[in-house]
Amino acid sequence: MSELLNIHFIDVYSPDGDGPINHWVSTILAGNEPQNDDKIYHWVHLRDAEIAKRILTEHDVTGTFELCGRRAWTQQMVVDEIKGLWSRFQNAVKHSHTSQSLSDVPSPAAVRYSGERRRPNLGPLHDTLVACGTDGWRPMTAMRVGLMECIAHSTEQI
Repeated sequence: MSELLNIHFIDVYSPDGDGPINHWVSTILAGNEPQNDDKIYHWVHLRDAEIAKRILTEHDVTGTFELCGRRAWTQQMVVDEIKGLWSRFQNAVKHSHTSQSLSDVPSPAAVRYSGERRRPNLGPLHDTLVACGTDGWRPMTAMRVGLMECIAHSTEQI
């Protein structure tokens, strides 16, 4: 029996999903605060996870891999980003931007998590993707873009 490709998808989010990010977005859009979550996440957009899986499948790769984002995120970092993006979206819709709301306010995503990371080992995934002729495991969807997609999907559901 031949070995199969087995990918453990960790902290993968999707705009139309029902994971923690989607719940945080829905809660914030409803004007509430999400319940506190002390977990450290390594978020990666579903699109990046699917691309990696496609590349591995096309190259007939077998084995077991862990797949998640490279960066550690706390709930508060993500919630702050959602709040900022939602505020900008609302200002755009209501034509209520001010010079301050349009200024280059640093993203909460620019904050680096300084605690213990405990990220899954991405080395085997990265090395295998390099062997497939890519630059390795480098998710391309910025968190801010993914969160805006989640916000857009949530507003469609309201």
